[in-house]
Amino acid sequence: MAGKVANSSFVLLSKLDVSRPAYAELRTDRQENASKTAKRNILKPLGTIKKYKMKYLSLLIITVLIITLNILAVSAQEAWLSTPESISQFRKQVEQIKPDSSKFDVDSYDKTIQLKGRQISIRIYNSDVNNLKPGLIYVHGACWVAGSLNSHDEICRYLSKKTDVVVIAIDYRLAPENKYPSSHNDVYEASNWIFNHSEELGIDKNKFAISGESAGAYFAAATVLRAIDSEHSPEFQFQLLVYAALDGGGSSWSECKDLYFTSKEEVRSRYGSPLWSDDLTGIPLTFNIFGQDEISRAEQELYVRKLRENGVEVKSFMYKDKGHDVVNWGSVNSETDAHLKAIEYIKEGFGLN
Repeated sequence: MAGKVANSSFVLLSKLDVSRPAYAELRTDRQENASKTAKRNILKPLGTIKKYKMKYLSLLIITVLIITLNILAVSAQEAWLSTPESISQFRKQVEQIKPDSSKFDVDSYDKTIQLKGRQISIRIYNSDVNNLKPGLIYVHGACWVAGSLNSHDEICRYLSKKTDVVVIAIDYRLAPENKYPSSHNDVYEASNWIFNHSEELGIDKNKFAISGESAGAYFAAATVLRAIDSEHSPEFQFQLLVYAALDGGGSSWSECKDLYFTSKEEVRSRYGSPLWSDDLTGIPLTFNIFGQDEISRAEQELYVRKLRENGVEVKSFMYKDKGHDVVNWGSVNSETDAHLKAIEYIKEGFGLN
């Protein structure tokens, strides 16, 4: 049946008079429609290709812009500490961390102590000199090259006021004028001096600990290691590390570390990189506070893991949605979760109510 219909149609079409105007118009219309269809079929892929070309061209332009901005940012960061003028400017900025007036009424005084071949300054925060209290050393950060007793005065007042412990800040020598291990030696030897003169400073030497933020936490961790390795050294009950940088090399703050270290051997030494020490046994209770988005987070998490693998008790707090929040930490403009956790940890470490 289908074959008969097809044949009939063929016969009918074959009998049409193609010379008649109606059919001629029909044929012309069909030819024009076929031509338009063919044109569309040709132009449509070309249009699609053009659209995708524009899309990928836009993506390429955006990518180039992002790469360019990153290069400029890295260049600016390198320039940030690449000259004496830029270092001086950074130091001035760090000094501005200290607020114009303190919110924490704590008695304090400065003292110059004699170390081997040199003198350095410390600042003692203690409102009750009649009773021995726990002692907490505080080591300031600021990229190995900046910071002072004044820049981090407010955080020391805060910690002392909120915990009722004696806080002692150390004014160590800075890079790039002083290379490795000068800052390490200052913090370790000053800690040793403070421990040996604890009663004079109103400190119960049986309750003695060390803390710091950023580069200061790095020096604190190195000091604890050195105390374990050395005779007649401070006996730390715990270490409190805040926003710590624990790798002397690595990807975090390399522009700062390069101003302090002079060789790969120094960087990878036991005290140069506490993170990469082969043996972390004997380290006391460790409290760690870090920002979820900070650049040195990987160093801190790896350090915590290695401590636990070496049998060290560790408690770690991640401050959500925060980066390397050292300015807020040092200025105490507002009491953040990091501050509150630090107070909790200090009281726990010293067994205070």
